[in-house]
Amino acid sequence: MLRSVGFLGWAVLAAASEMRSDDFPNYDQGTIPAWKDLASLRGAHPAAQVMSKAEYHRQLKSLDIPRLYREIAALMTSSRPYWPADGPQDGDVPSYAGLFARLAWHCSGSFRLINDTHAAGGCEGARQRHWPENEWRDNTNLDKARGLLAEVKLQFGDVSWSDLMTFAGTAAIKLSGGPAKKFCFGRMDDVNGDRSIPLGVEGVTQCRGSKFCKSDAECPNSFRWPEQNDTDHARCNIEQPKHRLQASHSVGLIYVYPEGPELKSTADGYNSNFVHNRSPKLSALEVRDTFRDRMGWTDRETVALIGGGHTLGRTHGNCNLTGTKWAQAPYNNVGPYFEATPGSLRGPTDGTCGTGAEAGRGKNTVSSGFEGPWTRSPSRWNYDFFDALLSEEWVPAKSPYGADQWHTRNETSKFARTMRLTADVSLVADKIYRPIVEEYAADHAQFDADFADAWFKLVHRSEDHPHKDDLEKDAGVCTSFEFTTLLP
Repeated sequence: MLRSVGFLGWAVLAAASEMRSDDFPNYDQGTIPAWKDLASLRGAHPAAQVMSKAEYHRQLKSLDIPRLYREIAALMTSSRPYWPADGPQDGDVPSYAGLFARLAWHCSGSFRLINDTHAAGGCEGARQRHWPENEWRDNTNLDKARGLLAEVKLQFGDVSWSDLMTFAGTAAIKLSGGPAKKFCFGRMDDVNGDRSIPLGVEGVTQCRGSKFCKSDAECPNSFRWPEQNDTDHARCNIEQPKHRLQASHSVGLIYVYPEGPELKSTADGYNSNFVHNRSPKLSALEVRDTFRDRMGWTDRETVALIGGGHTLGRTHGNCNLTGTKWAQAPYNNVGPYFEATPGSLRGPTDGTCGTGAEAGRGKNTVSSGFEGPWTRSPSRWNYDFFDALLSEEWVPAKSPYGADQWHTRNETSKFARTMRLTADVSLVADKIYRPIVEEYAADHAQFDADFADAWFKLVHRSEDHPHKDDLEKDAGVCTSFEFTTLLP
């Protein structure tokens, strides 16, 4: 049901569409225009080469994993002016840790396994570089993460993009003081995004001359919760026309709508004094429907992944587009470049989102539209996510962009500068998730252990290796990071 789909030809777009900013070195290595594939890039640089699986696995035997780790470490803490690292805007040190972890999560989170027999998605193939995944709105600005990692890719040309992206995310967690027990290499890259088409097509900016150049959004087969506002986004059912299966609640999302469902004015719990009426209880049902029932994660793995995934890094929505030309069609939803002006690789530079070197990037970046860190030290592994969920009262709030999120009621709290999404708050509103949150808040070692196991499972499953141990059995090149004890 979720198998490969043949792909018809692309029509070449105007040459101007290929021009990217000269200020971002090697950016084009990480985002492939839809009318190209890797075959058209062969010979341009060793990073563009495609080799056989047997040859790749053989070359991996001589991979200098400690050196690869060191190069990622150096990049992670060296903020580049063309895409500044997060941290300083929240009183922390510059770090791409959250960005690299999100890249690995979203690349891997496309994996679907139905009845333990029909697999699709996952990071193997590195199809996030290609259409249609590089136009999914949930992958906003991950083109910049791939562009940054191109610096490392050019030094390790024989390492696949899919190995690099998942290893960079895992190394970022480890380098930030988080738990990472093991990592196995061996993922092969695809030459195009054909095998992602069954997962859903959202944007068609690049797509020409193919019968697949048609968006699957909004899903034809959808639903709303009985208490949900009729004007709120409908949610995709798992079964769609032509046997397509939808794992998330919207094409273009990896998991759920993070802002959660908006309540009707007649629903229990609706409060006309709130700036929004997003429902944590309904959001918890969505989280379980997606993570457990559609993707096969246990409730415990779900809480661990959300908590760990929302420890490093932050959200970006420190810009109000109201009254601008981008208000009706926000540039941050239009891939694969997610930019206000073609070729700029950033948001507006007209003063709408900051001025000077930080216009449209850095603290003025718009990605999801939510704004703020989840924790007080988003560049270092910590346990604020669970501790603050339980110790604070979270109330509805708006980001500068206008997105619905949550802040602490106590404006002088030590967590007052952090934020939560409705899907985060749902974990303490649900009778099954809440005890797990309470356990992790009380036992940080248990959380670390559970997160490390869930993360390993997340980044190691794919269509070609659908079980977490398949890569190790196939390629046999793994590390448990023992060498990190010898690093300065």
